Amino acid sequence: MPRRFSTWRAGGVLCLAALLGGCASTRVVPFTVQSDPLGAHVLYQVQTPGEGATTTANDWIYLGLTPVDVRREISKSRFKANEAFVLRVVKDGYLDQQKSWSGDELADEMRDKEKVFWNPRLVPSSQ
Repeated sequence: MPRRFSTWRAGGVLCLAALLGGCASTRVVPFTVQSDPLGAHVLYQVQTPGEGATTTANDWIYLGLTPVDVRREISKSRFKANEAFVLRVVKDGYLDQQKSWSGDELADEMRDKEKVFWNPRLVPSSQ
């Protein structure tokens, strides 16, 4: 019986080490998005620079209606990969707005404010 316990214990230690090692390679980034007026759809995208002036854009991820307070887990390697982190706000009857951050800008905002905050004032469309 003691032998099984020590085997289980060793396996548990290995699993814990693997989990902690995996957590170290990501960073949780809290995004808070308001809008004026409220009720706009918020989308998130990561854009990767390609050859020359081309950019590869990943699919947009829907975060919800404003006010939004979500957390995204981002690989630390993406902060250094010269990728753009983009938020877009869309509301019927208003012009779409978007804002992007580089990995360094995102890290600076996290360091200064402990979250990424954006509060766009939506402009009515002329239609």
